[in-house]
Amino acid sequence: MADSFPDFYHQKTDAELLFLVAHPEHYQPSLIDEARRELGRRGVPLPAPASPAAPPAVDERAARTISPTLLIVAALLVVGLGIGYWVKGPNAPAPPAPLAAPRKGPPRLTEVVTSVVPNYDGVVAKVVEQQLRRVPAAERAAATQAHQPLHQYRELVKRFWAAETQTEYVLEEARKGQPNAALPGHVEAVGATWRQWNKATVYSYKFGPAMADHLDLMMRVAQQQQEGLADLLLVANNPQAYENDKTRRRAADVSDLLSGLLPKSPVTGRPYKPMVRHIRL
Repeated sequence: MADSFPDFYHQKTDAELLFLVAHPEHYQPSLIDEARRELGRRGVPLPAPASPAAPPAVDERAARTISPTLLIVAALLVVGLGIGYWVKGPNAPAPPAPLAAPRKGPPRLTEVVTSVVPNYDGVVAKVVEQQLRRVPAAERAAATQAHQPLHQYRELVKRFWAAETQTEYVLEEARKGQPNAALPGHVEAVGATWRQWNKATVYSYKFGPAMADHLDLMMRVAQQQQEGLADLLLVANNPQAYENDKTRRRAADVSDLLSGLLPKSPVTGRPYKPMVRHIRL
């Protein structure tokens, strides 16, 4: 399992990487090189570079040396034309002054919506330690002695919160009712972060009771949030209101599950609310 969270290029879609490679004039050479390497790693064919323009053809006959006779004839013609212009020049009307080319106005600027999902790496590092403190000391000590289980738990928690913090940011923006052209790209970027979490959950882990319970909560939250992002992508591509009974129920379920991991959101600062369930006897 990787020790660090996937970098910028691993999170990009094939289309985004191909756009970087196809427009090298807009980006630093190091970005283009990294994008090419990532596309090569994924097995995506690289676009062919533009072929240089063919040099103009040269007429060999025109390039041959001109005979002295032709040079003499050309010289006589030039002298004759010059004399004719000198004789007729005073009586000839002056040529009209060239018309000034109309001045073009400034180019029209088009506003393009650009924004990125905030980087929560610093927040995630703190959250990992905060969640680890919720594991009983005896269980942490046993996992430390085993080495691998504690390392695996930390990596899973880091991947989970890397995706969860970005998801909370994007969903919070959607709830404000201000979708923009950047929203589909945001959803896809966060989806790529969840895919890194999904890759790690295909394995089985030998955790203690608390760590195993945390893993179960994280997996249930991950499923709900990825379903929410899928719904949000539909809204982003077909502008409409995001909030409805379904999204509110999902948000309540997620808040209830997350309350078993942390007391409040590291993104909004609002407390995670556990559900109160009434049982009739």
